[in-house]
Amino acid sequence: MKTNPLNDAQIKTLTQQGCTAEHWGTVFVAPGCDLSRIRNAHFRGEVHLGPNSGSIALHGLKLPCGVYEATLSDCTVAENVRIASVRTGIARYRIATDVLIQDVGFMASEPGSQFGNGIELDTVNEGGGRGTLIFNRLTAQVAYMKAMFRHDPAFVKSLRALAEADVRQSLPERGEVGRGARVLGCARILNVRIGEFARVEGVLLLENGTINSVEEHPTIVGSGVQARDFVLAEGARLDSGAIIEKVFVGQGVKMGKQYSAENSLYFANCEAFHGEGVSLFAGPYTVTHHKSTLMIAGLFSFYNAGSGTNQSNHMYKLGPVHQGIFERGCKTGSFSYVLLESHIGAFSVVIGKHLANIRTPNLPFSYITEKGGESTIIPAQNIFSIGTVRDGEKWPKRDSRKAREKRDLIIFDVFSPYTVEKMRRGRDELLALHDSTSEDRQSVPFGGIQISRARLRKGATYYQSAIARYLYERVLSRLGKQLSGGAAWPAAITALAPHCTLSHASEWTDLCGLLAPVELVRALERKITSGAFATYDDLLAELRQLYEEYPAYEWQYCVETFEKEAGVPLARLTREKALQIVDEWQKAALSIQSATLEDSKKEFGPVSKIGYGLDMSEQEIDADFAAVRGTMEGNAVIQKMAKEGEEITRRGAEFRALIGGAA
Repeated sequence: MKTNPLNDAQIKTLTQQGCTAEHWGTVFVAPGCDLSRIRNAHFRGEVHLGPNSGSIALHGLKLPCGVYEATLSDCTVAENVRIASVRTGIARYRIATDVLIQDVGFMASEPGSQFGNGIELDTVNEGGGRGTLIFNRLTAQVAYMKAMFRHDPAFVKSLRALAEADVRQSLPERGEVGRGARVLGCARILNVRIGEFARVEGVLLLENGTINSVEEHPTIVGSGVQARDFVLAEGARLDSGAIIEKVFVGQGVKMGKQYSAENSLYFANCEAFHGEGVSLFAGPYTVTHHKSTLMIAGLFSFYNAGSGTNQSNHMYKLGPVHQGIFERGCKTGSFSYVLLESHIGAFSVVIGKHLANIRTPNLPFSYITEKGGESTIIPAQNIFSIGTVRDGEKWPKRDSRKAREKRDLIIFDVFSPYTVEKMRRGRDELLALHDSTSEDRQSVPFGGIQISRARLRKGATYYQSAIARYLYERVLSRLGKQLSGGAAWPAAITALAPHCTLSHASEWTDLCGLLAPVELVRALERKITSGAFATYDDLLAELRQLYEEYPAYEWQYCVETFEKEAGVPLARLTREKALQIVDEWQKAALSIQSATLEDSKKEFGPVSKIGYGLDMSEQEIDADFAAVRGTMEGNAVIQKMAKEGEEITRRGAEFRALIGGAA
């Protein structure tokens, strides 16, 4: 933007309109700058003002651009900006086009500010040791590696160097307010970079932070917010009195209703209201909605916290140094309590107060309950929960990220090589424990808690059904696709060969949303340590490749695990064995479908109708319940489950016909 020094006539005009300047010689205006729209303005240092003939729309009002009742110090103001009622001043800011800044007490950036980038916070472990840098382009996967891979100091140093280089490259010399942003009714803003189309309204304090924002998904920071040392990603929303310090808030995250957080990370689509987070690593879709809920010193993802949920990381010996791992998909019931250290398996439900250190990573889909002060586990029970089905369907649908680049890489699959392999281990451990336990024992210790002996074989059977359903369905689906396309049996079998060459296809990990083979993650670690990545973008590209090739890696896992479970290599699968596999798959799939359908019907049973139709007849109770909750016949989830049984039967017949008719 070209600007020119003021001439004497222009200086006189501005003076007559109540304007002052430390030195009029350092005030510059662009051609098209209407001086009549600059009133009671005060200039310090070097100030550049752009054309201002336009207007700004605000809640149905049309406000003229210009500078009114404001002090500007060392600022550049682009075209069609309205700045009004900022008497204390705006200092060292570059303000882009179509920006509104009004009714702001103070807004400044200081030399050398990093705008929240490069701040190190103590996540997962409140006592420290897992320090993680926050910066504009942080992703769940990079943060996970930085926090959790502390076994190799050289790796940690190299990863930090990549992040710091990216920070240095992206930092502006002064504060910025991006195109189309709105900053309205705010008390104090210091060292904050505001992205394009962001909405910053009614905040009490913003200090040392960045509000990343894009036109497709503006970031909103609303009433009563207080934030220090923070980075907000595109599409985040903080409002209604949220208080944060040393916090990263990811894309599509919603936070408010007096929620407070410190030393914590929140990645894609998390929701945090009312409660508190301390040293929390909240992976994608972590949700806490209730008062008196404290999430502290732990790793979570796809998690739902019941009201009053709490974890304890204090033993009052060496301080708050204990941490917890809640693998993807866990839930905690109201007023649940978990003593840390604990490690809870994926998609497990925790109910009650637990004073034992729990370690059950190889028992996913379990219920962990407490009675009479004793913690017990019911393995595999959550496989049949309609809630698990609903969760698996809702997460992809609730991805609110609208930015062109979705930073966090997320595999949504509930059943995957990661969870299925854990079920295989859990099955084998349960069977071994059953065989080694005397029949006169009612329960046995497992992972720090108790498990009923009767549940050992039953849990193993449930895991076996889920393994068979997952594994055989994937094999039969690919085989059926080949046969339906006209391939002869030998060609169809040959076409099923995997294209990957993993050496350890059964070993998987969860990089906070991204499921990946362990050996490839180890290879990535070595590349980072050796300096193979010249830039942070190179690292992101490698992670993206892991994400995009997940289907191929998953298929190799299925092929190799099929041989272990079916007792025959897929390459030597006969028609007779394939037909047997169809039977086993259909039996397992129908068993799980039937149990899940029965679980869903409980939502419409007699207990669910308590409190409906007060002082009414049974018929009126049913009518009242139906008016409020609907009917089983009309519930979309239940009807889908019912039709799934028909679909399993239909597909089984189709598989048999294709196999039997293959040339």
